[in-house]
Amino acid sequence: MARRLALILPVSLVLAAATCAAASAASVVRGIVYAEDNVALAYDQYRQGNDSVIIICPGFYNSKENRWMRKTVDLLLPRYDVIIFDMRGHGGSGGTFTWSAKERLDVDAVADYAAAQGYRHIGIVGFSLGAAAAIAAAASRSDIDSMVLISCPSDFNAIDYHFWEPEMLSDLCDNIECKWEGKGARVASMLLRKDRPLDAVGRIQRTAMLFVHGDRDWVVKERHSKKLYDAAKGRKRLEIIRGGLHAERLIQQQPRMMARLISDWFAETL
Repeated sequence: MARRLALILPVSLVLAAATCAAASAASVVRGIVYAEDNVALAYDQYRQGNDSVIIICPGFYNSKENRWMRKTVDLLLPRYDVIIFDMRGHGGSGGTFTWSAKERLDVDAVADYAAAQGYRHIGIVGFSLGAAAAIAAAASRSDIDSMVLISCPSDFNAIDYHFWEPEMLSDLCDNIECKWEGKGARVASMLLRKDRPLDAVGRIQRTAMLFVHGDRDWVVKERHSKKLYDAAKGRKRLEIIRGGLHAERLIQQQPRMMARLISDWFAETL
């Protein structure tokens, strides 16, 4: 099922008071887990006694302290427990970011932690290269029930980088406005070998997948999600948001629309 949604401007980031109250009421556990290659990964776990948990996988240059990552936590509470973590090379985690070459190990480590906590159902919300890492992890395990994959590239080597488009300046202004809070990365070589999400997504057997993409994304064009949707098996949906920007900027632009898309999908598939 593929649909195209209209983006209504102007928008404001106003979340329901009940959701904010739920976030403040959650018990927050902060800790470290270790990836298979011994890279330390910092996480925050929001616990409210739910039997389902959503793991948030931020994209490149975003840590869990980024304001739109924190808003994503708010969107998911109180219906689900939430775990958000810093990818390697970001925030409080160790190592260097490998541009999707090794980030699958990060998602695996956090998913293993979630499973050990006794959750009956595990979902993922992944942004951009965080979504690519989620696909790679789900292709090799069977305990991820459902994923929302936002602005996911189908192939790292086919990322678009249209720096001349005005939406790039919009992203820059957003970073300046937030004073670069939750921004930055320590990076490895971009030449490391990487598996393509387009190849991995077809190996996923039982995970339901919702692909979300904005049609004004300057760095990862919507064709990427369309290719991933076509290659995916099992339960899947594609949502193209008219006027939508890249990844976490969709949370900024349309918090209520994104909350509805995400909550409805998980209600159906977790």
